[in-house]
Parts: sequence; C-alpha cells; structure tokens
Amino acid sequence: MPHALIVEDDPNSLSGLSAILTADGFSVDTATTLAEARSALTRFIPDVVLIDLNLPDGSGLDLLPNLPSQPPDGALPVIVMTGNATVESAIEGLRHGIWDYLLKPVNIPRLRRLLARIPRPYELTEEVSALRQTLRELGHFGYMLGRSVAMQHVYDLIEHTAPTEAAVMICGEAGTGKKIAARTIHDLSRRRKGPFVTFDCSAARDGSPRSMESILFGHERNAYAGAENREPGLLEQAGGGTLFLDQIDSLHAAQQEALLRSIDSQTFMRVGGSNRIMTDFRLIAASRMPVREAVASGALREDLFQRLSASSIMLPPLRERDDDIALISEAFVDELNRENHIAGITSGSPKRISPAFLRECIGNEWPGNVRELRERVRRAYHASGETIETLRVDEQGGIGERGLNSRSVQVTVGTALADVEDMLIRATLEAVGGTRHRAATLLGISPKTLYNKLQRMKLESS
Repeated sequence: MPHALIVEDDPNSLSGLSAILTADGFSVDTATTLAEARSALTRFIPDVVLIDLNLPDGSGLDLLPNLPSQPPDGALPVIVMTGNATVESAIEGLRHGIWDYLLKPVNIPRLRRLLARIPRPYELTEEVSALRQTLRELGHFGYMLGRSVAMQHVYDLIEHTAPTEAAVMICGEAGTGKKIAARTIHDLSRRRKGPFVTFDCSAARDGSPRSMESILFGHERNAYAGAENREPGLLEQAGGGTLFLDQIDSLHAAQQEALLRSIDSQTFMRVGGSNRIMTDFRLIAASRMPVREAVASGALREDLFQRLSASSIMLPPLRERDDDIALISEAFVDELNRENHIAGITSGSPKRISPAFLRECIGNEWPGNVRELRERVRRAYHASGETIETLRVDEQGGIGERGLNSRSVQVTVGTALADVEDMLIRATLEAVGGTRHRAATLLGISPKTLYNKLQRMKLESS
C-alpha cells in the first residue's frame, strides 16, 4: 500500500484530505508543522507528500531539502497546496522540483487524478533506470537519437522533468527535434497512457472560420457563423494527457493570456459557452527563438514565460553534436532499408554506407539540423545503388549545399609536402569553423594526431 504524508495546519482540511487519500488506497500520516513533518520523515519514507505552502513555522518549500529521494535518482512526488491566487509561489515551487500544486480550496477530482498517477514504490524509477542502462549506450532515448555529451545532458533534463506535472518549455532551432523531445517526456511521464495532442501555433490560418480561441478551447453550437455543432478544443482533447504547442510565440498576446489563465485556474470556457470546464492536461510548449529573446521582442508574454521557464530544455543544433551525425545517418539508412523491405521494393541485400558518405555527412554544417539531414539522406538513398557514396546527388542548388563542397586548396607544383599538409589542415579547420574533431574526421586522422600536427605548425611558425 502506498504511503502519504499530509502537512496541513488547518484541522478541517487535514481531516478531509486524510479521508480522501485513505479512500483512494493510501496509508496516511499527518503533521501540522514543519517540525512535526521532519520528525515523521525520520520514521518512514512516504510515496507522496501533500504540503501546505504556509505553515505556522515556515514555508512548505522549506521541507523539500529534508525529503529523501527514491533510488535510483527518482524524486519524491510533492504536491504543494496554496490559497494564493497569484502563481509566483507555485512557480518557485516548480523550480524547486515539486510535482504539482493545487489551489485552495482543493479541487477533489483533480487531486484524485493526481493521486492515480502516483507510482507504487519504485515503479517509475526502475523503468527510467532500465531505459538509461539499456538504451543510452546505444544512442537511443525514447524516439531520440544521439550519444554526444550535449544530448546526454538533454536526457538528464528529460528524466528529471518527465515524472513531474510541471509545464515544460523546449527551445531549439528548426529541425532539432522539439516534437520528438516532447513525445519522449510524455512517454516517460505518469500521463503516458493518456493522449499526446500536438499543434503548431504558426499553422493557424488567418481568416479561418474557426478562430484560434476555438481551436484551443473549443466552441458551443452556434457560437459563430458556421459553428453547427459543439467542437472540443485542444485542451479537452488532451484531457488526461499532454498538449504540445509548437511555436507558442506565434500566438497573439491575448491568446497567450487566455491559455495562462486556464493553466492557473485549471479551468477554461468554450467559445460561446457560459460554464467553466475543468482541465486535466500537461502543457509542453516549444519555440525556435530563445525564450528570453522572445520575451524581449514581445513575441512571448513575460508571465507565460515565467510559468514555462520553471522547467526548460534547450536542444542543441546538429553542428554541436559531431559524435551523433554518423549515428543518425546510419539510423536513417537502416529505417529506409526496413521500409523498402516491408514494402517489397527490394529483395536483395540492404543498402550500405560508404566511409566517404559518412565523411560528407559529418563535414556539412546542417543549418536545417536533423530534419535536413534526414531529407538529404533520403534523397541520396533513393539516388544510389547498393552503396550510398555521396550526399551530393543534386549539386545544382540542392538544399543545404553548405559546408565543404565549394572549398578547395590550390597547390603549386613543387610545393613541399609538409607545406601542402599545413595548407590542407588550415583550410579544413576554416571550413568546419575550427571544430577539431570534425576536421580530423574529414582528414582521415585521429583528433590526437591533428592536435600534434597543430602543435608542430605552431612551433614552426613561432
């Protein structure tokens, strides 16, 4: 039986919460002050803590450092209860790692939905640990690919964030995989059995019969001309699950404000409706623009930014993931081989990749990131025979023709070989923006060898 600790100084609230958790299958211990709560934690490790933000001897957040962690690396679910109408304290709590917060008077159905997602001891943490051990070594994390240091950091953030109910902000250039990251968060969360609803806010068509407000919140019958039936909005569709809003900074300020109100009040109203409806979704938002830049430019409201920034993830561009480019290219080719086999297009051996092809992949700058890499690999795959030799199947103005394709080194006959080598090394480093690992790969030598050669060149020029 899972065990709960309730820290609440109001006797009526304490009694009511105890009855609810007992009815939902929890054993319950109670405390009315931080001192009593700390004493209780020396006797047992709860599976969930419900704590009032304002207690006689301090803030409920002061208890967080005293809470044990559930190994391996799993955070103890903490639900903070607050009677404040403002959200500053809730945001502060989210930054401290709490699972979720409830406004007083506590909404009982919402509390019960939260309790239903409390894992039995070690259920979720064992699942995450197994995922880390078996897949990270292979460069796979959910639907995500990569074993570079930059991506390992992203995986750490996702593991920390996914089990909570906090809203999440994902930033990254176009093509870095923000939707895939959001899906991974959903799949590792306690909402993974619920729907994963996605919407690109930049795709809302101006002049459409259905307004953005209707898309978000739904509408009642006859709410506007052409609204012949009641239609659910994204918030309803995502009930019990996760709502992913890409390019959230494309929403107008009034729409952002309405969305924030629905998150804070945990209710919304359909367009043309008069009754408020309870919400039960987790918001994951994304932006191509760094969030502080979006706020400074006025594209993103400051208050919405504050809510989302409590849990934020920055996806690195592909050019900062040298170790992953070859892995991702090979994975895309494997995927295409499987698709062709299933479709019966090929009956022979699967297509292979040449070393020259991988060197080209690593040497490109990839301004369109993983999305561009996937498209270029797909085109090269369909244009090749049994072995994929080159990306350059469309030299005449193909997308992404940046990188090394137009660079060359002119050598005069009779130039000493050592000087030719120095010229080639300098040109290659310049072409890849000074990235030594990438330059070494293109030159066909190890990073250590390249380092030694650069040291020699430095000594000879001094």
